[in-house]
Amino acid sequence: MAKFLCIYREPTEKRAKPSPEEMQALQTAWYAWMQKYSSAIVTGDGLKRTGRLLKAGLVTDGPYAEAKEILASFGVIQADNYDAALAIVRETPAADAASGWSIEIREMFGFS
Repeated sequence: MAKFLCIYREPTEKRAKPSPEEMQALQTAWYAWMQKYSSAIVTGDGLKRTGRLLKAGLVTDGPYAEAKEILASFGVIQADNYDAALAIVRETPAADAASGWSIEIREMFGFS
């Protein structure tokens, strides 16, 4: 089975803070998705909003204020092919059009 890296990007635009009820519903939806696809999920985690960028030997703070999206989290899933991986990822709460999130799916080489 192939492994796929899923990169979850959150928009940086200001939005209304979700109510406690909305947050609970979102957590419940993520939990249900993780339970449904537990056999396909290899690993994943959320990312802190602060970080560093190393480029050409220079270290700068990041992500940048002018960025339109921020890397919010990542996951690794296993699936037979891209279509199967896409079917799994389409069911995440982040895939809902109203979330404003984008999800990049990349097949891994499988070196390890």
